[in-house]
Amino acid sequence: MSIKTQAGRAAPLAFGTLFLFAGHAVQAQGETGALAPIDIEATLPTEVDQTPGAATQITEDQIETYQPYTLMDTLDFAPGVRTIYDDVLGRRSGIAIRGAPARRSRKVLLMEDGVPINASTYIDPSAHYTPPQERLERVDVLKGAGHVLHGPLNNHGIINFINKRPTETPETTVELAGGDPSTFKRHIMHTRTDGPLGLVLSYSGLDADGSFDIEDFSYDDFFASGDLAINDTQELGLSITYFRERSDYDESNLLPAEYAANPRRKTGRFAQENNNFSINYWKFDLTHDWQLSDTLSMSTKLFHTDLERPRFTVEPDEVDVNNGVPDFSPGGYEDPAFFFQPGVSGVMIGRDRSYQTTGLETRFQLAGIQTGRVTHNFQWGLRYEVHEFENREPVGNTGELLNEGNRGRTGIGVTEPTTGEENSLAEFDADAVSGFFQDAIRIGFWTVTPGIRVERYTQEREVIIDDSGPGSPREKDDNTLVLPSLSVVYDGYERTQWFANVGRGYTPAFARTADDFPLEPETGINSQVGFRTSAFQGLRMEGAVFYNKYKDTITQEPITIDGTNLVVNNDDSRSYGFDLGGRFNSAALTGSRLNLFAELAYSYTKAEFTSGPVDGNRIPEVPEHAGNLTLGMEHEAGWHLSATIHHFGDFFSGSLNSDVVTVADEDGNPIDPANPTRPTGSSEIREPIIFGNVPSHTIYSARASYQLPNTGTTLWLQGRNLSDKLFPVDYANGLRPGPERTVIIGLTSKFE
Repeated sequence: MSIKTQAGRAAPLAFGTLFLFAGHAVQAQGETGALAPIDIEATLPTEVDQTPGAATQITEDQIETYQPYTLMDTLDFAPGVRTIYDDVLGRRSGIAIRGAPARRSRKVLLMEDGVPINASTYIDPSAHYTPPQERLERVDVLKGAGHVLHGPLNNHGIINFINKRPTETPETTVELAGGDPSTFKRHIMHTRTDGPLGLVLSYSGLDADGSFDIEDFSYDDFFASGDLAINDTQELGLSITYFRERSDYDESNLLPAEYAANPRRKTGRFAQENNNFSINYWKFDLTHDWQLSDTLSMSTKLFHTDLERPRFTVEPDEVDVNNGVPDFSPGGYEDPAFFFQPGVSGVMIGRDRSYQTTGLETRFQLAGIQTGRVTHNFQWGLRYEVHEFENREPVGNTGELLNEGNRGRTGIGVTEPTTGEENSLAEFDADAVSGFFQDAIRIGFWTVTPGIRVERYTQEREVIIDDSGPGSPREKDDNTLVLPSLSVVYDGYERTQWFANVGRGYTPAFARTADDFPLEPETGINSQVGFRTSAFQGLRMEGAVFYNKYKDTITQEPITIDGTNLVVNNDDSRSYGFDLGGRFNSAALTGSRLNLFAELAYSYTKAEFTSGPVDGNRIPEVPEHAGNLTLGMEHEAGWHLSATIHHFGDFFSGSLNSDVVTVADEDGNPIDPANPTRPTGSSEIREPIIFGNVPSHTIYSARASYQLPNTGTTLWLQGRNLSDKLFPVDYANGLRPGPERTVIIGLTSKFE
């Protein structure tokens, strides 16, 4: 049986999923019982119809039309997805779905062609890498479903970034863009198919200034993939990614008084202009896909990711604070030896982290099995993963500049010249085995899919060096999770589906925490009911109501203790609300070459604790309202104009839900930064601890484009935060302003 696609190459059955849910496949087979080819690198079917849960696809055409400044801006067009900027390019990823906090995307499973790209899903799921949107074919967003086929981090939602595929004929794409603030974007891609071999070669890069005066960002991304059709039933696939970032950036933000005085200035602030951040990321992905018979298929994926994340910052120690403003002159330091001058005085310290993940997964599908009038579609699979994580906190010599090429010293007896502290090393390991089984049962207009996933993972931690001395013995913890799920789809109405599902998901305990090890995994019962329809001419809509309950809720408090985040098992919680998305096109009604359109992506989420001392408080970093509305016009002659209003509601920076912006010491006790001698403690200048309510904001973006006739070239103009609104995006590690007004102009050219 051939598994060739219409493009002439074998359908890539590699593993991000085995074909999300059988409802789509059963619908595709019609009355014949012959199963349509499946792309199991994708989280969703090519068409989202029949997906038994709220789902969104952001396509290549949408990305090219809207030309979002970053991938984070792209995700704003998916209902239920929220993004919080930590930097102007969104490289310190802050992606959330429904009731998940956004910080570092720690509660959302991020995948690329089905390979997890969170740093370490079973140890530290922070995200510091996402692929450039220029090389994406689409983005699949699955909300509140997928607990059986995907794990871990499957409580809230799953996002899968799908890279572009080989084209039947050679095609080259070149994109260049530039503008404010000091932005330079470049991208070149070549795709082709020669006989049984399909190739994709891509380079993407972006430089830009940051939100503060001393920040600038730069990355380069290299991607290559090949698909080899061995015969009509087997295919090999290989992809390789290297991503490199070198940025002048740090996580030390401003005290409230500093923000009020000059919200974008860090120059002269304990020599932060020397602070820097780097990423070296490799991903390898090898797949073998085999259509054993008309009904049975097997796919195997071997993958490996390697992430280095060295970050270096000046250590300011204690400084005088008057009226809330720190004094960073030499005389303002409690110990003048901390006043940093390269080669002369002061000290730089680092947080040098490296992650390695290796995984092997095999999945099977047995489709089109008839028992009377009932059709069954079975899927099952096994996966094994090994994770390694080294958390190194080195120190420099007096006046020594640390960076990616000079990473400082770690070891017993190695001390910070001024204090003798800040040198530590910890190693973390995890291994996980999981399996799943589900059966999509088709009866008339109904598809009912019961399933179960079982995961067992082990975490280990060993503190090798702690405060310049021997650490603690190796600690070990293991957990077994049973995750049942049941979904229903009804498609008895024309171009309309109703769906419902309930399933158990979980988030593994974060091993890298200042709290006691181990934490408990967060478990949840997730349920939703919704619809999607295109029954009305020119209108496409999807909506869903959800209700989720969580036990041992994992939250990160805005406190860092000895360089380690305070992540805790908080009390039980719940989130409920609804997502609504849709688009209206006038041309479908008028038949005109001019199309007037409106597009909505909105979510309401109430996320709150339901027990313990914080009962009734809102979960940090979850706004109640978030969404955007786009209005525009486009013409078949090749031009497009549109504008978007974006709204992001207020949220709290800590579980205590302080309404007043409050500075705290390392233990979380409120202090008065105007009085550093107050008995409760002194302000942490390098990473300020701020509690309070982050206010809502509304900003505007717009874009215009024109396709030059008979050239394959499109000229475009794009702007975000057009009113240049000043707003704080978060209080994590102090106040950070959102991106300033950004306007860039570019061209995209495609030629064969």
